[in-house]
Amino acid sequence: MNMRIATALLILCLIVSCKEDVSGPKLSGTLIDTYSKEPIPNVHIQVLEDGPETTTDSDGKFAFSSGELADIEEVTIGGAQHGAISIAHENFRPFETNIEFGKPTEIQLIEKELPVYSYHVPVQLNDGITTASVTEIGMDRQVIQNLMDGAVQDKYRQLHSLLVYKDGSLVLEEYFFGNNDTINFENNVTVDDRPAPIQWSRTTPHYVASVNKALTSTLVGIALDQNNLTTSEKIANHLPSYSAHFEDEQSAAVDFESYLTMTAGYQWDEWASNDLSLLWKSDDFAKFVLSRTNMGVGSEWRYNSALPNVLLKTMDNMVEGDVRSWAHTNFYAKLGITNYRWGAQPDGYPEGAARMFITPRDMLKIGITYLNNGQWQGEQVVPASWVEECMNVKQTTESGDYSYYFWLRELNGVTYLSADGDGGNYINVFPEENMVIVITQGLYLKWPSYVVQADQIMRDYILPSIE
Repeated sequence: MNMRIATALLILCLIVSCKEDVSGPKLSGTLIDTYSKEPIPNVHIQVLEDGPETTTDSDGKFAFSSGELADIEEVTIGGAQHGAISIAHENFRPFETNIEFGKPTEIQLIEKELPVYSYHVPVQLNDGITTASVTEIGMDRQVIQNLMDGAVQDKYRQLHSLLVYKDGSLVLEEYFFGNNDTINFENNVTVDDRPAPIQWSRTTPHYVASVNKALTSTLVGIALDQNNLTTSEKIANHLPSYSAHFEDEQSAAVDFESYLTMTAGYQWDEWASNDLSLLWKSDDFAKFVLSRTNMGVGSEWRYNSALPNVLLKTMDNMVEGDVRSWAHTNFYAKLGITNYRWGAQPDGYPEGAARMFITPRDMLKIGITYLNNGQWQGEQVVPASWVEECMNVKQTTESGDYSYYFWLRELNGVTYLSADGDGGNYINVFPEENMVIVITQGLYLKWPSYVVQADQIMRDYILPSIE
Protein backbone atom coordinates (compact mmCIF):
# COMPACT_ATOMS: atom_id res chain seq x y z
CA MET A 1 0.00 0.00 0.00
CA ASN A 2 2.85 2.41 0.91
CA MET A 3 4.52 1.59 -2.40
CA ARG A 4 1.35 2.56 -4.31
CA ILE A 5 1.14 5.89 -2.45
CA ALA A 6 4.81 6.64 -3.13
CA THR A 7 4.38 5.86 -6.82
CA ALA A 8 1.29 8.05 -7.05
CA LEU A 9 3.10 10.94 -5.37
CA LEU A 10 6.02 10.60 -7.76
CA ILE A 11 3.71 10.70 -10.78
CA LEU A 12 1.90 13.75 -9.35
CA CYS A 13 5.21 15.57 -8.82
CA LEU A 14 6.24 14.84 -12.40
CA ILE A 15 2.92 16.15 -13.70
CA VAL A 16 3.24 19.34 -11.66
CA SER A 17 6.82 19.79 -12.84
CA CYS A 18 5.81 19.42 -16.47
CA LYS A 19 2.97 21.89 -16.03
CA GLU A 20 5.41 24.42 -14.56
CA ASP A 21 7.72 24.05 -17.55
CA VAL A 22 4.95 24.75 -20.07
CA SER A 23 2.71 27.02 -18.03
CA GLY A 24 4.20 30.15 -19.55
CA PRO A 25 7.36 31.90 -20.65
CA LYS A 26 10.03 32.65 -18.11
CA LEU A 27 11.25 35.78 -19.92
CA SER A 28 8.92 37.71 -22.17
CA GLY A 29 8.17 41.17 -23.43
CA THR A 30 6.95 43.47 -26.17
CA LEU A 31 9.07 45.88 -28.19
CA ILE A 32 7.39 49.11 -29.27
CA ASP A 33 8.45 52.35 -30.94
CA THR A 34 8.82 55.10 -28.31
CA TYR A 35 7.02 57.69 -30.42
CA SER A 36 4.61 55.85 -32.73
CA LYS A 37 3.76 53.27 -30.03
CA GLU A 38 3.66 50.68 -32.81
CA PRO A 39 5.04 47.18 -32.14
CA ILE A 40 8.42 46.45 -33.72
CA PRO A 41 8.78 43.09 -35.47
CA ASN A 42 12.08 41.33 -36.28
CA VAL A 43 13.98 42.72 -33.31
CA HIS A 44 16.87 40.44 -32.41
CA ILE A 45 16.80 39.38 -28.75
CA GLN A 46 19.59 37.39 -27.10
CA VAL A 47 19.80 36.26 -23.50
CA LEU A 48 23.15 37.15 -21.95
CA GLU A 49 25.73 35.77 -21.76
CA ASP A 50 25.70 33.62 -24.94
CA GLY A 51 22.16 32.41 -24.25
CA PRO A 52 19.30 31.56 -26.62
CA GLU A 53 18.21 33.97 -29.33
CA THR A 54 14.91 34.88 -30.94
CA THR A 55 13.20 37.67 -32.87
CA THR A 56 10.01 39.53 -32.09
CA ASP A 57 6.89 38.51 -33.99
CA SER A 58 4.54 40.78 -35.96
CA ASP A 59 3.09 42.06 -32.67
CA GLY A 60 6.56 42.92 -31.33
CA LYS A 61 6.44 40.07 -28.81
CA PHE A 62 9.15 37.63 -27.74
CA ALA A 63 9.40 34.88 -25.14
CA PHE A 64 11.85 32.35 -23.73
CA SER A 65 10.67 29.25 -21.88
CA SER A 66 12.11 27.80 -18.69
CA GLY A 67 13.63 25.00 -20.71
CA GLU A 68 15.48 27.42 -22.96
CA LEU A 69 16.88 29.22 -19.92
CA ALA A 70 17.90 26.15 -17.93
CA ASP A 71 21.62 26.94 -18.22
CA ILE A 72 21.36 30.71 -17.82
CA GLU A 73 22.73 32.30 -14.66
CA GLU A 74 20.07 34.41 -12.97
CA VAL A 75 20.66 37.96 -11.78
CA THR A 76 19.21 39.19 -8.49
CA ILE A 77 17.90 42.76 -8.49
CA GLY A 78 15.92 44.10 -5.55
CA GLY A 79 15.41 40.57 -4.25
CA ALA A 80 13.77 39.36 -7.49
CA GLN A 81 15.29 37.08 -10.12
CA HIS A 82 15.98 38.64 -13.53
CA GLY A 83 17.45 37.71 -16.85
CA ALA A 84 19.67 39.95 -18.97
CA ILE A 85 19.04 40.48 -22.67
CA SER A 86 20.53 42.37 -25.58
CA ILE A 87 18.25 44.11 -28.08
CA ALA A 88 19.26 44.92 -31.66
CA HIS A 89 17.47 46.14 -34.78
CA GLU A 90 18.99 47.84 -37.82
CA ASN A 91 16.72 50.89 -37.47
CA PHE A 92 16.81 51.32 -33.69
CA ARG A 93 19.46 51.98 -31.06
CA PRO A 94 20.75 48.78 -29.50
CA PHE A 95 20.98 48.33 -25.76
CA GLU A 96 20.96 45.75 -22.98
CA THR A 97 18.55 45.48 -20.09
CA ASN A 98 17.18 43.23 -17.36
CA ILE A 99 13.73 41.62 -17.26
CA GLU A 100 12.14 40.04 -14.21
CA PHE A 101 11.33 36.38 -14.62
CA GLY A 102 7.63 35.64 -15.12
CA LYS A 103 6.77 39.31 -15.61
CA PRO A 104 6.02 40.39 -19.20
CA THR A 105 7.78 43.68 -19.88
CA GLU A 106 7.17 46.45 -22.39
CA ILE A 107 10.39 47.86 -23.83
CA GLN A 108 10.52 51.05 -25.88
CA LEU A 109 13.09 51.63 -28.62
CA ILE A 110 14.24 54.85 -30.26
CA GLU A 111 15.12 55.09 -33.94
CA LYS A 112 18.84 55.54 -34.60
CA GLU A 113 18.36 58.66 -36.67
CA LEU A 114 16.38 60.58 -34.05
CA PRO A 115 18.49 63.13 -32.11
CA VAL A 116 16.89 62.28 -28.77
CA TYR A 117 18.04 60.30 -25.76
CA SER A 118 16.20 58.17 -23.22
CA TYR A 119 18.06 57.14 -20.08
CA HIS A 120 18.11 53.49 -19.02
CA VAL A 121 19.84 51.73 -16.14
CA PRO A 122 22.95 49.77 -17.25
CA VAL A 123 22.38 46.04 -17.52
CA GLN A 124 23.12 44.04 -14.37
CA LEU A 125 25.31 40.99 -14.93
CA ASN A 126 27.11 38.61 -12.62
CA ASP A 127 30.45 40.25 -13.39
CA GLY A 128 31.11 41.93 -10.06
CA ILE A 129 29.72 45.32 -11.12
CA THR A 130 26.49 46.46 -9.48
CA THR A 131 24.25 48.76 -11.50
CA ALA A 132 21.73 51.39 -10.42
CA SER A 133 19.95 54.47 -11.74
CA VAL A 134 21.52 57.92 -11.54
CA THR A 135 18.72 59.09 -9.25
CA GLU A 136 19.32 56.22 -6.81
CA ILE A 137 22.78 57.55 -6.01
CA GLY A 138 21.74 61.20 -6.03
CA MET A 139 22.98 62.40 -9.41
CA ASP A 140 21.02 65.09 -11.23
CA ARG A 141 19.24 63.19 -13.98
CA GLN A 142 18.51 66.31 -16.02
CA VAL A 143 22.20 67.19 -16.21
CA ILE A 144 22.94 63.69 -17.45
CA GLN A 145 20.06 64.01 -19.91
CA ASN A 146 21.59 67.25 -21.22
CA LEU A 147 24.95 65.54 -21.63
CA MET A 148 23.52 62.60 -23.52
CA ASP A 149 21.29 64.78 -25.68
CA GLY A 150 24.49 66.36 -26.92
CA ALA A 151 26.08 62.96 -27.47
CA VAL A 152 23.25 61.63 -29.67
CA GLN A 153 23.22 64.93 -31.54
CA ASP A 154 26.88 64.38 -32.47
CA LYS A 155 28.21 67.18 -30.27
CA TYR A 156 31.20 64.99 -29.46
CA ARG A 157 33.38 63.70 -32.29
CA GLN A 158 34.19 59.99 -32.25
CA LEU A 159 32.95 59.40 -28.72
CA HIS A 160 32.74 55.61 -28.51
CA SER A 161 31.74 54.91 -24.92
CA LEU A 162 31.03 56.64 -21.63
CA LEU A 163 30.72 54.85 -18.29
CA VAL A 164 30.17 56.41 -14.86
CA TYR A 165 30.53 54.42 -11.63
CA LYS A 166 29.47 56.24 -8.47
CA ASP A 167 29.06 55.15 -4.84
CA GLY A 168 29.37 51.46 -5.63
CA SER A 169 27.20 51.29 -8.75
CA LEU A 170 27.54 51.68 -12.49
CA VAL A 171 24.90 54.30 -13.29
CA LEU A 172 25.68 55.32 -16.86
CA GLU A 173 26.88 53.05 -19.67
CA GLU A 174 26.49 54.20 -23.24
CA TYR A 175 28.04 53.08 -26.52
CA PHE A 176 28.03 54.84 -29.86
CA PHE A 177 28.69 54.28 -33.54
CA GLY A 178 32.13 55.40 -34.64
CA ASN A 179 35.42 54.67 -36.32
CA ASN A 180 37.55 51.62 -35.54
CA ASP A 181 40.92 53.28 -36.07
CA THR A 182 44.18 52.24 -34.44
CA ILE A 183 47.81 53.36 -34.63
CA ASN A 184 50.21 51.84 -37.14
CA PHE A 185 53.54 52.11 -35.33
CA GLU A 186 55.58 50.33 -37.96
CA ASN A 187 54.52 52.88 -40.59
CA ASN A 188 56.05 55.92 -38.88
CA VAL A 189 53.31 56.13 -36.22
CA THR A 190 50.30 56.92 -38.38
CA VAL A 191 46.58 56.38 -38.02
CA ASP A 192 45.32 53.10 -39.44
CA ASP A 193 41.80 53.93 -40.63
CA ARG A 194 41.30 50.84 -42.78
CA PRO A 195 38.88 49.01 -40.42
CA ALA A 196 35.25 49.94 -41.12
CA PRO A 197 33.32 51.98 -38.53
CA ILE A 198 31.30 49.92 -36.06
CA GLN A 199 28.64 50.13 -33.39
CA TRP A 200 30.69 49.97 -30.19
CA SER A 201 29.35 47.74 -27.44
CA ARG A 202 29.99 46.30 -24.00
CA THR A 203 31.71 43.24 -25.50
CA THR A 204 33.91 44.98 -28.09
CA PRO A 205 37.55 45.46 -27.02
CA HIS A 206 38.72 49.01 -27.73
CA TYR A 207 42.23 50.12 -28.61
CA VAL A 208 43.32 52.18 -25.58
CA ALA A 209 46.87 53.26 -26.53
CA SER A 210 48.91 54.50 -23.53
CA VAL A 211 46.34 53.39 -20.99
CA ASN A 212 48.44 50.24 -21.33
CA LYS A 213 51.31 52.04 -19.58
CA ALA A 214 49.19 52.24 -16.43
CA LEU A 215 48.41 48.54 -16.78
CA THR A 216 52.14 47.82 -17.04
CA SER A 217 52.67 49.89 -13.89
CA THR A 218 50.06 47.77 -12.14
CA LEU A 219 51.83 44.56 -13.16
CA VAL A 220 55.16 45.95 -11.95
CA GLY A 221 53.64 46.78 -8.57
CA ILE A 222 52.31 43.24 -8.18
CA ALA A 223 55.61 41.64 -9.27
CA LEU A 224 57.79 43.76 -6.99
CA ASP A 225 55.52 42.95 -4.04
CA GLN A 226 55.60 39.22 -4.76
CA ASN A 227 59.41 39.32 -4.82
CA ASN A 228 59.77 41.56 -1.75
CA LEU A 229 61.48 44.24 -3.84
CA THR A 230 61.13 48.01 -3.89
CA THR A 231 61.35 50.52 -6.74
CA SER A 232 64.98 51.16 -5.78
CA GLU A 233 65.83 47.77 -7.28
CA LYS A 234 68.33 48.16 -10.12
CA ILE A 235 67.12 47.33 -13.63
CA ALA A 236 70.45 45.65 -14.45
CA ASN A 237 69.77 42.92 -11.88
CA HIS A 238 66.96 41.57 -14.04
CA LEU A 239 68.40 41.99 -17.53
CA PRO A 240 71.48 39.73 -17.49
CA SER A 241 71.55 39.35 -21.27
CA TYR A 242 71.96 43.14 -21.61
CA SER A 243 74.78 43.49 -19.07
CA ALA A 244 77.03 45.26 -21.57
CA HIS A 245 74.60 48.21 -21.53
CA PHE A 246 75.00 48.82 -17.79
CA GLU A 247 78.76 49.19 -17.56
CA ASP A 248 78.93 52.99 -17.25
CA GLU A 249 77.97 54.65 -13.98
CA GLN A 250 74.90 56.48 -15.26
CA SER A 251 73.35 53.41 -16.90
CA ALA A 252 74.14 51.17 -13.94
CA ALA A 253 72.21 53.52 -11.66
CA VAL A 254 68.84 53.20 -13.41
CA ASP A 255 66.22 51.55 -11.22
CA PHE A 256 62.51 50.77 -11.31
CA GLU A 257 61.71 54.16 -9.79
CA SER A 258 63.42 56.07 -12.59
CA TYR A 259 61.76 53.91 -15.24
CA LEU A 260 58.31 54.32 -13.70
CA THR A 261 58.66 58.09 -13.38
CA MET A 262 60.19 58.66 -16.86
CA THR A 263 63.42 60.00 -15.30
CA ALA A 264 65.81 57.23 -16.39
CA GLY A 265 68.09 59.75 -18.11
CA TYR A 266 68.30 58.32 -21.63
CA GLN A 267 68.48 60.84 -24.47
CA TRP A 268 64.99 60.63 -25.94
CA ASP A 269 62.27 62.70 -27.60
CA GLU A 270 59.20 60.99 -29.02
CA TRP A 271 56.92 64.04 -29.03
CA ALA A 272 58.99 66.50 -31.06
CA SER A 273 61.34 64.07 -32.77
CA ASN A 274 61.11 60.62 -34.39
CA ASP A 275 62.38 58.39 -31.59
CA LEU A 276 59.12 56.47 -31.32
CA SER A 277 59.13 55.73 -35.07
CA LEU A 278 62.74 54.59 -34.88
CA LEU A 279 61.94 52.39 -31.88
CA TRP A 280 59.32 50.52 -33.89
CA LYS A 281 61.76 49.96 -36.73
CA SER A 282 64.11 48.13 -34.36
CA ASP A 283 64.00 44.42 -33.60
CA ASP A 284 64.80 44.80 -29.90
CA PHE A 285 63.23 47.64 -27.91
CA ALA A 286 65.46 47.10 -24.87
CA LYS A 287 68.68 47.18 -26.88
CA PHE A 288 67.46 50.27 -28.74
CA VAL A 289 66.88 52.40 -25.65
CA LEU A 290 69.71 50.97 -23.55
CA SER A 291 72.14 51.92 -26.33
CA ARG A 292 71.20 55.58 -25.96
CA THR A 293 73.47 57.94 -24.03
CA ASN A 294 72.40 58.17 -20.40
CA MET A 295 72.70 61.63 -18.86
CA GLY A 296 72.04 60.40 -15.33
CA VAL A 297 69.03 59.30 -13.35
CA GLY A 298 66.77 62.24 -12.55
CA SER A 299 68.52 64.59 -14.95
CA GLU A 300 65.20 65.37 -16.64
CA TRP A 301 61.67 64.06 -17.25
CA ARG A 302 61.25 62.52 -20.70
CA TYR A 303 58.13 60.69 -21.83
CA ASN A 304 59.59 57.44 -23.15
CA SER A 305 57.44 54.59 -24.49
CA ALA A 306 60.40 52.22 -24.62
CA LEU A 307 60.72 52.10 -20.83
CA PRO A 308 57.47 50.17 -20.08
CA ASN A 309 58.54 47.59 -22.64
CA VAL A 310 61.89 47.14 -20.95
CA LEU A 311 60.13 46.71 -17.62
CA LEU A 312 58.12 43.78 -19.01
CA LYS A 313 61.41 42.15 -19.98
CA THR A 314 62.77 42.60 -16.47
CA MET A 315 59.59 41.05 -15.11
CA ASP A 316 59.93 38.07 -17.43
CA ASN A 317 63.13 37.28 -15.53
CA MET A 318 61.43 37.92 -12.19
CA VAL A 319 58.11 36.04 -12.24
CA GLU A 320 57.21 32.39 -12.50
CA GLY A 321 56.66 31.36 -16.13
CA ASP A 322 56.44 33.88 -18.95
CA VAL A 323 55.26 37.38 -18.12
CA ARG A 324 52.18 37.24 -20.37
CA SER A 325 50.78 34.15 -18.64
CA TRP A 326 51.79 35.44 -15.23
CA ALA A 327 50.01 38.77 -15.87
CA HIS A 328 46.82 36.99 -16.88
CA THR A 329 46.84 34.73 -13.81
CA ASN A 330 47.85 37.35 -11.26
CA PHE A 331 45.90 40.33 -12.51
CA TYR A 332 43.52 40.13 -15.46
CA ALA A 333 41.86 36.81 -14.61
CA LYS A 334 41.41 37.85 -10.98
CA LEU A 335 39.23 40.72 -12.20
CA GLY A 336 37.37 38.43 -14.59
CA ILE A 337 39.06 40.12 -17.58
CA THR A 338 39.39 37.62 -20.41
CA ASN A 339 38.14 39.48 -23.49
CA TYR A 340 41.28 41.46 -24.31
CA ARG A 341 44.02 41.49 -26.94
CA TRP A 342 47.55 42.31 -25.84
CA GLY A 343 49.98 43.06 -28.65
CA ALA A 344 53.66 42.20 -28.76
CA GLN A 345 57.04 43.86 -29.19
CA PRO A 346 58.89 42.81 -32.36
CA ASP A 347 60.79 40.09 -30.45
CA GLY A 348 57.61 38.55 -29.03
CA TYR A 349 57.53 40.00 -25.52
CA PRO A 350 54.19 41.66 -24.66
CA GLU A 351 54.03 45.36 -25.52
CA GLY A 352 53.89 47.53 -22.42
CA ALA A 353 53.23 51.02 -23.73
CA ALA A 354 50.30 50.98 -26.13
CA ARG A 355 49.14 47.84 -27.90
CA MET A 356 46.19 46.83 -25.75
CA PHE A 357 42.57 46.23 -26.73
CA ILE A 358 40.19 45.93 -23.79
CA THR A 359 36.48 46.47 -23.19
CA PRO A 360 35.25 49.61 -21.38
CA ARG A 361 33.60 47.50 -18.63
CA ASP A 362 36.93 45.82 -17.98
CA MET A 363 38.62 49.22 -17.93
CA LEU A 364 36.03 50.11 -15.30
CA LYS A 365 36.98 47.04 -13.23
CA ILE A 366 40.57 48.28 -13.14
CA GLY A 367 39.41 51.74 -12.08
CA ILE A 368 37.21 50.27 -9.35
CA THR A 369 40.16 48.22 -8.09
CA TYR A 370 42.24 51.39 -7.73
CA LEU A 371 39.30 53.20 -6.14
CA ASN A 372 39.11 50.38 -3.57
CA ASN A 373 42.81 50.56 -2.67
CA GLY A 374 43.74 47.59 -4.84
CA GLN A 375 40.89 45.29 -3.87
CA TRP A 376 38.49 43.57 -6.24
CA GLN A 377 35.53 41.84 -4.61
CA GLY A 378 37.36 41.60 -1.30
CA GLU A 379 40.63 40.23 -2.69
CA GLN A 380 43.78 42.34 -2.53
CA VAL A 381 44.81 42.06 -6.18
CA VAL A 382 47.05 45.14 -6.36
CA PRO A 383 49.11 45.98 -3.25
CA ALA A 384 47.48 48.83 -1.34
CA SER A 385 50.91 50.42 -0.95
CA TRP A 386 51.27 50.53 -4.75
CA VAL A 387 47.91 52.23 -5.19
CA GLU A 388 48.96 54.80 -2.58
CA GLU A 389 52.22 55.46 -4.42
CA CYS A 390 50.39 55.90 -7.71
CA MET A 391 48.15 58.48 -6.05
CA ASN A 392 51.17 60.61 -5.12
CA VAL A 393 52.82 63.08 -7.50
CA LYS A 394 56.29 61.85 -8.48
CA GLN A 395 57.12 64.43 -11.14
CA THR A 396 55.71 67.86 -11.95
CA THR A 397 56.04 68.40 -15.71
CA GLU A 398 54.90 70.88 -18.33
CA SER A 399 52.26 68.32 -19.31
CA GLY A 400 50.96 67.84 -15.77
CA ASP A 401 51.68 65.95 -12.56
CA TYR A 402 52.98 62.44 -13.15
CA SER A 403 53.21 59.26 -11.11
CA TYR A 404 53.93 55.61 -11.99
CA TYR A 405 52.63 55.84 -15.59
CA PHE A 406 49.50 57.57 -14.29
CA TRP A 407 48.68 61.27 -14.44
CA LEU A 408 47.26 63.21 -11.50
CA ARG A 409 44.85 65.86 -12.71
CA GLU A 410 42.24 68.31 -11.45
CA LEU A 411 38.85 69.51 -12.71
CA ASN A 412 36.45 71.83 -10.87
CA GLY A 413 38.75 71.67 -7.87
CA VAL A 414 38.51 67.86 -7.76
CA THR A 415 41.70 65.80 -8.10
CA TYR A 416 41.76 62.43 -9.82
CA LEU A 417 44.08 59.67 -10.99
CA SER A 418 44.10 59.17 -14.75
CA ALA A 419 45.29 56.40 -17.04
CA ASP A 420 45.47 58.30 -20.33
CA GLY A 421 45.68 56.98 -23.87
CA ASP A 422 46.06 58.71 -27.22
CA GLY A 423 42.80 59.19 -29.07
CA GLY A 424 40.98 60.08 -25.86
CA ASN A 425 40.88 56.86 -23.85
CA TYR A 426 40.71 57.18 -20.08
CA ILE A 427 40.30 55.37 -16.80
CA ASN A 428 39.72 58.26 -14.38
CA VAL A 429 39.54 57.52 -10.65
CA PHE A 430 38.05 60.16 -8.32
CA PRO A 431 38.72 58.98 -4.72
CA GLU A 432 37.09 62.01 -3.06
CA GLU A 433 33.91 61.51 -5.08
CA ASN A 434 33.94 57.69 -4.84
CA MET A 435 33.68 57.64 -8.61
CA VAL A 436 35.28 56.18 -11.74
CA ILE A 437 34.73 57.54 -15.25
CA VAL A 438 35.71 55.53 -18.32
CA ILE A 439 35.82 57.23 -21.71
CA THR A 440 36.85 55.77 -25.06
CA GLN A 441 37.25 57.87 -28.19
CA GLY A 442 38.74 57.43 -31.65
CA LEU A 443 40.57 60.72 -32.17
CA TYR A 444 44.03 59.20 -32.59
CA LEU A 445 46.94 61.61 -33.14
CA LYS A 446 44.52 64.53 -32.68
CA TRP A 447 45.81 65.98 -29.41
CA PRO A 448 44.53 68.17 -27.77
CA SER A 449 41.03 67.84 -29.26
CA TYR A 450 40.29 64.59 -27.42
CA VAL A 451 41.50 66.10 -24.15
CA VAL A 452 39.26 69.14 -24.57
CA GLN A 453 36.29 66.91 -25.36
CA ALA A 454 36.76 64.57 -22.41
CA ASP A 455 37.35 67.46 -20.02
CA GLN A 456 34.17 69.16 -21.19
CA ILE A 457 32.12 66.01 -20.59
CA MET A 458 33.45 65.66 -17.05
CA ARG A 459 33.76 69.34 -16.09
CA ASP A 460 30.47 70.63 -17.50
CA TYR A 461 28.20 67.66 -16.87
CA ILE A 462 29.33 64.69 -14.79
CA LEU A 463 30.94 66.59 -11.93
CA PRO A 464 28.09 69.17 -11.74
CA SER A 465 25.57 66.31 -11.69
CA ILE A 466 26.92 65.12 -8.34
CA GLU A 467 27.21 68.53 -6.66
